Amino acid sequence: MIGIHQIHDVSIVDIDGELSRHNVEDFDSTLTSLSRCSYTNVVLDCEKLRHLDYRLVQRIADRIVEFQCNGGDLKVASVSKYVRYIMEAMGLEEELYASVEDALLSFEQGHDEEALQ
Repeated sequence: MIGIHQIHDVSIVDIDGELSRHNVEDFDSTLTSLSRCSYTNVVLDCEKLRHLDYRLVQRIADRIVEFQCNGGDLKVASVSKYVRYIMEAMGLEEELYASVEDALLSFEQGHDEEALQ
């Protein structure tokens, strides 16, 4: 259901299948482990996510804020129309990236903007 790989300083978390109240502990423990190990830049790859329990959208939003408060970011990428509708209906206002590559590039653009200041 959940796999992790690294690209430079960004952790890619692959979510496969369904994210529901029955397996959310795996999701939470994965993100907690990354945060504790100082992996603060994370992309959730939702390409293979078929269903998201609407009650978990706020939990994802809270984790995004948590990563941002710790100096990093949590970005959501490759979301299907179905899952996007669920997220938007539940008020997720964060940017959803069309692909993992777009999310990764947004981290690089953030570094470029910091260098200019």
